[in-house]
Amino acid sequence: MSTVGSDNEALKLRRQRKLAPLLNSDDFTYEAFFNLSVDMLCVAGYDGYFKRLNQAWTQTLGFTQAELMARPYMDFVHPDDRPATVLEAEKLAQGAKVIHFRNRYECRDGTYRWLAWAAMPAGSGELIHAVARDVTQETEAETALHEANLAAATRLALLTALIDAIGVGVVLIDRDLMVAHWNKEATHITGIQAGKVLGLHARLLGEAMASRVEDYASVRSHLQHAFSPGETFHFQMVILDPRRDVEVAVSPALMAADGQQVGSVIVLHDITAANELDRAKDELIAMVSHELRTPLASLVGFSELLLSREVSDAQRKKYLETMLKEGQRLTELINDFLDLQRMEGGYKRLDLGPADLRTLITRAVTTAGDNPQTPIEVVLPEDLPLVIADANAVHQVLINLLSNARKYSPGGGPIRVDAAAIDDVVEVSIHDHGLGIPGEAVPKLFNKFYRVGNVDRRGISGTGLGLAICRGIIEAHGGRVAAESAGPGRGSRFYFTLRVADRTVTAGDVLLVEDDTGFARLLEAELSLRGLSSVWAADAETADQLIDQTGARAVVLDLMLPGGSGEDFLARLRTWHNSSVPVVVVTIKELEATETLALRTAGVVAVLKKHSGAAKEAAEYVAAALASRKVHP
Repeated sequence: MSTVGSDNEALKLRRQRKLAPLLNSDDFTYEAFFNLSVDMLCVAGYDGYFKRLNQAWTQTLGFTQAELMARPYMDFVHPDDRPATVLEAEKLAQGAKVIHFRNRYECRDGTYRWLAWAAMPAGSGELIHAVARDVTQETEAETALHEANLAAATRLALLTALIDAIGVGVVLIDRDLMVAHWNKEATHITGIQAGKVLGLHARLLGEAMASRVEDYASVRSHLQHAFSPGETFHFQMVILDPRRDVEVAVSPALMAADGQQVGSVIVLHDITAANELDRAKDELIAMVSHELRTPLASLVGFSELLLSREVSDAQRKKYLETMLKEGQRLTELINDFLDLQRMEGGYKRLDLGPADLRTLITRAVTTAGDNPQTPIEVVLPEDLPLVIADANAVHQVLINLLSNARKYSPGGGPIRVDAAAIDDVVEVSIHDHGLGIPGEAVPKLFNKFYRVGNVDRRGISGTGLGLAICRGIIEAHGGRVAAESAGPGRGSRFYFTLRVADRTVTAGDVLLVEDDTGFARLLEAELSLRGLSSVWAADAETADQLIDQTGARAVVLDLMLPGGSGEDFLARLRTWHNSSVPVVVVTIKELEATETLALRTAGVVAVLKKHSGAAKEAAEYVAAALASRKVHP
């Protein structure tokens, strides 16, 4: 046994002696691991050249080791990556122990590969030991993933913008039945902000809308059953304050590939306008059948009587009076239709300018006439400011509201008109002691064709268009119109606002006192051609206030005005206002010689008859008078 053991020991010793030179050789160890590595190993100098490279470099880039070591290694780096690579090398030179970075290296075929580097300085301080790994596939995958994520985020942003921009409410529910998106229109329709419902379970949406819907129990029940897999569910609900009729559709969101449901989409469609249109159509038909058929029947019937029978003069007069009344009723109806159409179509132009509200109200009360049962009382403050208004349009509003106040006060009682300045508007109110208005009818009063359906009102005729026209006119002025009532039998108050005239914008060379808006526009244009600005007043009372505010240097005056006459204004101009500005009178009034002489005596420089060229003549007289004053101040 000792002999066998001695032989084994001898064999082991001979092997160790044989391998010893190799095991103790640094070259063997270095080369073996250096060349076997699949990573790209190198030794580089701070002079910018490779000193040693393993075979992985040739396998990866295609260049031989000699080719790679013959040129500065920076020559192989992609031009865009060179500045960053230089900075990393400088870190090593400044004492960094290890650096990690990525750059692109050129291949023999002209392409580039992405390399991930780890490098450290050698012990000598003159060399750099580095390992690079080809991460081209990973980098390209990362880039592709980033681009895919960016594309998905872009599509999501576009879809979100689209969902927020469309005119219907859209609510997106995810696969867990949580609210994932609540667009702006959904907030507009329901009055609920997105932050209050995002992340909420879809079946709890009914509770979130409890205070906003008319029939909470019904809405909650619908939402509890609306998310059945694969089914589209429809129901309607009513949103309160403001009241909206809303149609709700809940549809499943399905994957195109396999039809798997990944969520649901709730669409909220505001059908208030559509329902209102249907109601308006029904009311139009009802109104036409009554308001058109009744007067037409009277006109045709009485015409047949007059043609087919001999009647007394008294009967003929009575029949003709009835026909005239029914014809006027038809004319009023047609005019209401046309006025409303012009307002809604934007065809009716308002001639806005400073106006004296006291004069407009007085004119409307005069037009409404006296009625002992329903006398009109006017209560206005002394310091009521001028307003910006189209005098004729506001007159139409006042007449309509005064007519309604009387019409719906069958038991009589005074009608009070008052006005008050509130900040930068003047509010005008018409109070009556009539039938009053049910609370639920007040928000609908200014809708087309709407009429309160009380028994008390069945005998009172009307088209249902007057208040809609009033709203169109006042809103076109930039104001608001509304109504209020304590209830049936307790009267009502209708009121509207008009903007106060800004005194800073009323300066002009010439004050035009003219109620004919077309002629006033023509005068304005002719004066403008001569370099003169102008301010327009539709009545003498407005002109009284403007003459002091504007510092006008001349006046063009119509004698026939609503309210006070042009002659009265001229007298006040010379006395109250102590003004000697030149005045040109343009009128259709037939003047006696004595009247013309009185105007001349009051300092009128020309009295012109209204005709097609009168505006041009008036502008010429004004320009000449002002020029003469410059020469002879």
